[in-house]
Amino acid sequence: MEFKNQRFSSNSYTMISEKNLEIPVLCPNCGVSNNPSTSLIGISDKYGFFSHTCTACSKRHYSIQEYDGGFGKCKTLYPLQQPSNLPEHIAKFSERFVKMFRDAELAESNNSIDLAGMGYRASLEILLKDYALNFNLDSREEIAKINLNNAISKYFKTDVDTQTAADVVRILGNDYAHWDQNEELDIEILKAYLNIFVQIINTKLMLKYPPVSRHKKDN
Repeated sequence: MEFKNQRFSSNSYTMISEKNLEIPVLCPNCGVSNNPSTSLIGISDKYGFFSHTCTACSKRHYSIQEYDGGFGKCKTLYPLQQPSNLPEHIAKFSERFVKMFRDAELAESNNSIDLAGMGYRASLEILLKDYALNFNLDSREEIAKINLNNAISKYFKTDVDTQTAADVVRILGNDYAHWDQNEELDIEILKAYLNIFVQIINTKLMLKYPPVSRHKKDN
C-alpha cells in the first residue's frame, strides 16, 4: 500500500499539532485520491488514533500513528484493503456500482475467484443500467427488466468498442457461475475489459458534465 504525508493541525491538541500523518494515497473505501478531513479520536504519549473522512465517498477510515519528532508513522489502518483507483466521476455517479465492485475485489483478495468473477459481472450491469437511466436511453421500468445481454445490444448498438468491452465482462462473468466451467478463465482479463468499460462511461460523464462550457456566461 502506498502512503503520503498529510499535515495535521489542531488548537486543542498541542502535543501533536502541526505534525505530518502518514495516510494511504487512495481511500481504502472508494479508491479515489485520498484527501480526507482528519480528526483526532484518542492520544497517548507516543500514539494518536485518527479518523479520516474521505471527501469523495464520505466514508471513514482509521489509523494509529506513532510519532517520531514531527512525523507520524502509520502503524495500523482500517480497513486494510487497498482498492483500485476508480475515477471520481464514477464513484459519485453510481455508489451501488462502487460497492459491488469493492465487494468483488474483497472476494478476490480472499481467493474467492468464482464469487469475484460473478461480482465484477454484476457491477458491470449496475453501471450500465445507471448509465442508461441517466442518459435517458429508456424508462426505469424497461431498464429494470431487460437482461444484460439485450441491454448491451440495445444501449450500445452503434458503439462497437463499448459493446465489445461489456460483452467480454458479461461472458467471462457468466462462465464463473457455470457448473461446467471454462478451465482457461482469467480474472485479470475480465478486470481489464471491465476497466475499459468504466473508463468509457467515465469519459461520457465528463463530456456530459464539463466543469466549464462555452454556453455558460463568461465572467
